[in-house]
Amino acid sequence: MQLKEVTADYQTLVTSQLNNTDATTIQIFALDDTLVIFTQAPEHNEILLTNRKRNIAPTEIDYALEHLANCTRADVNVITSEKLAEISLTN
Repeated sequence: MQLKEVTADYQTLVTSQLNNTDATTIQIFALDDTLVIFTQAPEHNEILLTNRKRNIAPTEIDYALEHLANCTRADVNVITSEKLAEISLTN
């Protein structure tokens, strides 16, 4: 597994999020066929994992948390639904 930064491929999404939310930084990564969106804001950070074809695997959540937030699932609340996982991190 490896995170590959693909932020430049999603400039419309990044610009929209920066203009319409409290986000100060947005980075987008490809984790195999899963898209990982890491958003930093003054009061909180968020990691969103999405996959068009399947649900998010726990190992993908663990990998993203380890590499982007230096924490584990035990440290955060992960909300999962079909093809999506959302993690809020307090600053």
